Amino acid sequence: MSAILLVEDSHLVRATLHKFLAREGHDVTDCASGDEATQLLKQGRFDLVVADLWMQGGDGLQFIRQARASGNAVPIIAITGGDPRSPIANSAKAAGEAGADRVLMKPFAKTTLTSLVGELLEGQNRMEGHGIGL
Repeated sequence: MSAILLVEDSHLVRATLHKFLAREGHDVTDCASGDEATQLLKQGRFDLVVADLWMQGGDGLQFIRQARASGNAVPIIAITGGDPRSPIANSAKAAGEAGADRVLMKPFAKTTLTSLVGELLEGQNRMEGHGIGL
């Protein structure tokens, strides 16, 4: 079982993703803001983060930048429906520049998320198995 931190400000989206990831066998901790996620990441060990980019109370880009600046190399999947102030393609570019490992544009299929989570967790386990800590 992998520990996943889910960061999403929309209650409906957060509940849906939480339920889906938990059904896949993951231990999911969720929160509604980047500020809260920053604190949770400092307190606990997570194998993966799924974070919305555009939220109130500390957005996902700020959260990702802070995680990377602190040296945390946990794999991060950024999810976004786009920045309301700019073209949607800018969100993916901004997420990559902030340090996200992958970006999913909303709406996305559950199988796409499952595949990506599996890919990143498998890559992390392979690196830990070779003595490369994350």
